[in-house]
Amino acid sequence: MSLLLRIVIILLIFAVASPAKAAERIGEVIALVGECSVESGGGHHALTTGAAIALGDTIAVAKEGRLKLRMMDGTVLSLAENTRMTVETYAAKGSDSRDARINLSDGLVRAVVSRMAQPSRFEVGTATAVAAVRSTDWFIEAKPTMTRVGVLEGRVGFTSIATHKTVEIPDRFGSRVEPGKDPIEPRLWSQPEFDDYINATTLP
Repeated sequence: MSLLLRIVIILLIFAVASPAKAAERIGEVIALVGECSVESGGGHHALTTGAAIALGDTIAVAKEGRLKLRMMDGTVLSLAENTRMTVETYAAKGSDSRDARINLSDGLVRAVVSRMAQPSRFEVGTATAVAAVRSTDWFIEAKPTMTRVGVLEGRVGFTSIATHKTVEIPDRFGSRVEPGKDPIEPRLWSQPEFDDYINATTLP
């Protein structure tokens, strides 16, 4: 056996034996109550304060649970009970730019999105709609029958997946999308409507 062939075999052995590269940390758990879990890398385990969130993770909050995450760009996501979401894309260059895409299968999330120096993408997709922002404080709720968005501060572009119609939702307004339909024209939300979402995503 030649020396070159021996070297190739040794390198292949080390490549197979070496552990897979750890998933990149893109966020962490900063607070939680109740049962909160993550599906990551083919495994499923309970979340604890300080636990890392990685690209591709699916996060689930059970009934009577709540969860708060801080992402790599400073964005804070607060998940209400019975919420399930997957982090599809999350990349940031300091405070300059961001490219983030989250899929919300079910439930309610409050997103306080950090400001970026350059135009950046932060999107949340559901079965019926996509909501896109630059920086704002807002809520998105996904149900089988609709997607609903309310904006506390800033502006959100809200697009129907079925019709591709987009509406822009300003401060203190909200809208919804039902399957196969355009988004309804944004309307001014009452304080009790916002309070319901605030209470549902605030940890005691």
